[in-house]
Amino acid sequence: MKVSKILVGIAAVTMVLSSSILANAEEIENKESKSDIGFTTPTEGALTFVNVADFDFGSNPISAKDEVYTNQAETATTVQDIRGTEAGWTVQVAQNGQFKAGEKELSNAQITLKAPAISPESTGTATAATDVVLNTDGSGATILAAAAEQGNGTTIETFGKDSVILEVPGKTTKVAKQYKTTLTWTLLDQPENE
Repeated sequence: MKVSKILVGIAAVTMVLSSSILANAEEIENKESKSDIGFTTPTEGALTFVNVADFDFGSNPISAKDEVYTNQAETATTVQDIRGTEAGWTVQVAQNGQFKAGEKELSNAQITLKAPAISPESTGTATAATDVVLNTDGSGATILAAAAEQGNGTTIETFGKDSVILEVPGKTTKVAKQYKTTLTWTLLDQPENE
């Protein structure tokens, strides 16, 4: 019993002495080292489309009334900007002519991008234009724009069901076939106003 009390006493004195020595220790010297990393613009894919949206207005009964058809499924256009310049960019869309089934044209049909949105999964920021009517003459309309210091990383513009519409007048003659057109998506390497 006496031996364990003595050992406990010695351990306590040793701890007090060590703390006192550490508390009174002085710094001898400090030196600093460097740590750095650099980045360069990739040679390929620095500013690019990852994917562009397709619009499917379904198969519908012929109607003699004015009709509005909606996009059947959610789709998206994704822009990747890893240039490292923070210069901004612009996306334009052009409709390459009217919908056609062979030689038959769906006259006066009109696509409107009503309410696209920026996905919360985006790492970049941009402004999506709303109520954009596509011209059938092949001229581009701006639908998405990232100002300087925006748009870095990945920006996803989503087109939900009902956010894209196709208006077809009742007086337009329709044939019982599938009508098609194409869209050209253009990515410009600066904001629209520059």
